[in-house]
Amino acid sequence: MLDNSLFWALSPLADTTLASLPGNLKFEAGRTAYSPLPDTFAGPVADAERAGLPVQSRDNIAVISLRGIMLKSYPWASSYVASSLHVRLAVKAARLDASIDHIVLVADTPGGDVRGMHELGDEINAAATEKNVVVQVEGILASAGYYVAAGATAIYASHRMHSVGSIGVRTALWDSSKLYEEAGIKVIKIDTGEHKSTGMDGVPITEAQVAEVQRVVDQLYAEFLQVIQQGRGISEKDLKPLADGRTWFAHEALGLGLIDAIQPLETTMAGLSRRSQSKQGMTTQAAAEMFAEFDS
Repeated sequence: MLDNSLFWALSPLADTTLASLPGNLKFEAGRTAYSPLPDTFAGPVADAERAGLPVQSRDNIAVISLRGIMLKSYPWASSYVASSLHVRLAVKAARLDASIDHIVLVADTPGGDVRGMHELGDEINAAATEKNVVVQVEGILASAGYYVAAGATAIYASHRMHSVGSIGVRTALWDSSKLYEEAGIKVIKIDTGEHKSTGMDGVPITEAQVAEVQRVVDQLYAEFLQVIQQGRGISEKDLKPLADGRTWFAHEALGLGLIDAIQPLETTMAGLSRRSQSKQGMTTQAAAEMFAEFDS
């Protein structure tokens, strides 16, 4: 169920995790019986939770999980990956639910597949125009994860040493033609144009093909920067030096304008106004109890 993707918005810190991901997912699938998640959904947050989407509601707050390497879609709940499709459905359910005033995305992701991140980012941005949307970093918020978070109302990190950033897109092409030639194998490609067989095993990679892949990467990168500029209010001049793939500790990211504050989830939750408590907000104890249940 793990599709190959040519383009990744993924922190290099997660390379080892990505390499072991197929084995981990296979092991997880063999040990746990999950019901497939819905590919479409229309209904309030309570129904979304019952359908298995990564969301829980408490009074007027929807808490949504964004944990693991981001894939366009994954049919089951997993400890290793975040399905961008199903996170998007959860955010949409919260956005359209009249009983929800606040959306809190609890994020611990190094990023992942660029497929699906644009749609998820658009949904979070749309939700932030209607409701208070907070992204709470619980470990790392990088690359595709930061892309989708940029349009939120606010981004908080739970600890000063959590990681934020790795802005950018990457891919790689492997030219295995010489290896095939030395093995006595000649690959004859039959296609409809120079770029149709780019990256095919045993076929030489041309400079024109490299240039075309770079063109796509550059466009994805330009879109990435534009989303951050609009969502975070950072100028292109200030953003470009930060958008070279580096990952920042939260206390550094705060000074760079990439996040808004460093505070634990309990503090964030306690600061959200609740209808049943007027403007008093949730107590710290109630927030801690809610988070403990959500994280179990």
